[in-house]
Amino acid sequence: MKRFLLPHAFQTVGWLLLLASLVTAAAAMVLDLPAAVQPDGSVSADFAATQPLTRAILIGAQLSIFLIACSRERVEDEMVSAMRQRALASVAYALFAIYTAIAIVSVITGSDMAKDLATSIASPAIAFWAYEIVLRVNIARNRKRTSL
Repeated sequence: MKRFLLPHAFQTVGWLLLLASLVTAAAAMVLDLPAAVQPDGSVSADFAATQPLTRAILIGAQLSIFLIACSRERVEDEMVSAMRQRALASVAYALFAIYTAIAIVSVITGSDMAKDLATSIASPAIAFWAYEIVLRVNIARNRKRTSL
């Protein structure tokens, strides 16, 4: 798995890009940028004007998630590689189980909740955060265990 990982510097770039994307998104929401002036003088958010900014924020966030998840740790040894593989497997199993449960409940109840709920739960952002949390917890446990 080490062959397919980016150098650790890409992880730092990914965190900075994620921070920049989140700050830009928050600023756009707080400042209501950009807004369009209607002919009667009222101001409303213009979807066509906000679409490029929204797309840039989403692309920046997705790219940062990729850089963080696919970068080596500062010290990447066999133990960290094994923890990375276990984290990926456990997140994949958990998301598959959740998706399957939603599909079964949707079929039983006859509702169409599977489409929206399963899509939102199985999004790359949710998968990334679950993977990152599992990996960081495993690394912290390992450090605590080895320091004793």
